[in-house]
Amino acid sequence: MDEAIESAIEVISSKCAFSVPDQGSRRKWDGPWWQLAILCEMGEVERIPRSAVDNALEQLKHGAWQKFVITAHDAPQTEADKGKLDLCHCELGVFYMTLSACGRDTDTEMPWIRRWFLKHQLSDGGLNCEPKAYLKSGKSSIVSSLPPLEAVLYFTDRDYTDAEKRFLDNGARYLIEHKLVCSKEDGSVVNQEWLKPLFPRFFEYDILRGLYYLTEWSRRRGKPLPKDVIEEGIERLKRFTRGQRIVIGRKVNDRNGEWNGPAFPLMESVSRVGQESPHLTKQLGSVLNALAFSG
Repeated sequence: MDEAIESAIEVISSKCAFSVPDQGSRRKWDGPWWQLAILCEMGEVERIPRSAVDNALEQLKHGAWQKFVITAHDAPQTEADKGKLDLCHCELGVFYMTLSACGRDTDTEMPWIRRWFLKHQLSDGGLNCEPKAYLKSGKSSIVSSLPPLEAVLYFTDRDYTDAEKRFLDNGARYLIEHKLVCSKEDGSVVNQEWLKPLFPRFFEYDILRGLYYLTEWSRRRGKPLPKDVIEEGIERLKRFTRGQRIVIGRKVNDRNGEWNGPAFPLMESVSRVGQESPHLTKQLGSVLNALAFSG
């Protein structure tokens, strides 16, 4: 494991890892951004060189197009701007959380990111990385929604503003109404893969991710825990639990999945299907404890 961690650190420490214009830092799944993100998901931020974090922040600060392109009016016009990172909600949420977890004051450095999240919440409570959702359906995507919601919920070191409270509460409503994984129309599970816990997640969704968000939302916002939804979610997870431990059910880059692609040594070492995950187990423990103390 230490060797795999050091390999990831070597990649993100390269002077050209986070360049402007970008030269492949977001390449799935072995680009520098994903190697930086997994170290944060693992809680290994103390081992990340400050220079790598600084370079990643500078790339996002100076090399990203700061608008979500819904219409041609939002798109970059100059050749220089056309070469900038064209980000979506979930990817931007991961990058924001990664930099914030590394101790950077992301809101001061790039205040446009938080405004981006709040601006693009749809009326159903979520977000969607498909521009057409803002022009036609108005329906959100769970995958698109969680990273921005988590970014605001987990990385606000002051009282939430009224706008942020609405953002978080509407996001929780969205998850509750969809019972974490279900269609509102007929109650069927939207995607069976979401029932399989995975690590690392990056911007992909699984049911435990939704369970943990609702648990933390309840605690941080002082809201009642939606016990029925939590209990049903835990029941759906049972085939992947071993007591209060949890095993990985799928890989984000599964060869038969939507996000198939090459990985890197650290990702391979912590994402094996069937192995117990200490990171997921910690989240499950928080959910179970919240349920036990909810009365």
